[in-house]
Amino acid sequence: MKKYKNILIIFLCMFFSSCEAEWIMDLELNEDESGKYSISILLDQEAQIFAIETGQTEIGGLESIIQSLPEGFGSTVYEKDKMFGIMIRNSFTSIDEFEKQLDILLSDENTALLLLPIEEIKLEKNEKEFKVYGGFSALLNTENITPEAAENLYSGKLIVKTPGKITKPKLDEINNNTIIFNHSGLLEQSFEVESTTSNINITRILIFSILAVAIYFFGRQVINKK
Repeated sequence: MKKYKNILIIFLCMFFSSCEAEWIMDLELNEDESGKYSISILLDQEAQIFAIETGQTEIGGLESIIQSLPEGFGSTVYEKDKMFGIMIRNSFTSIDEFEKQLDILLSDENTALLLLPIEEIKLEKNEKEFKVYGGFSALLNTENITPEAAENLYSGKLIVKTPGKITKPKLDEINNNTIIFNHSGLLEQSFEVESTTSNINITRILIFSILAVAIYFFGRQVINKK
């Protein structure tokens, strides 16, 4: 419980003072349902100073998350754009394994904070498409904070990369088959990505190939009859 209280101190600092936090989840899927992901929590200099003044390290209670990580998860303490924090990472061989790994994180009060911005995230695959969908949690109280102030306290991103051709959301330009969802922290937001599997492309190729062969032989027969 002591570790949990330490983490709460940092989250109170992030959400109710001038401190700023950034949360990023980066998810990459492969055709065979395997994939990898990372989750990062970064604190600005104000939060780092606050942590040190309360007798903790620069990453404050986030250190307890690293100490509580189950076997199989990697972790890094790193700096980005004057922000300091942690990144955890793992890979999976199936959608079922991915879901089990998230359940393990949620089962511990410390590591569960890694997924605090996510209300739900689901992966699905059938013969025609991949699907990643779910929703973000409302982290900040809209009655006590304005959208402008919220931008200075928290920013969140979910980055999703899928195989195949992305069909949803419909965007004019998609770079590297990757979709980025921004999370404001103020509202419950939904997200959804759909992409075709290679099975659809293979089926289309087979259909076109059969049609091409049929047209060729039909044309030869017409020519021979003449």
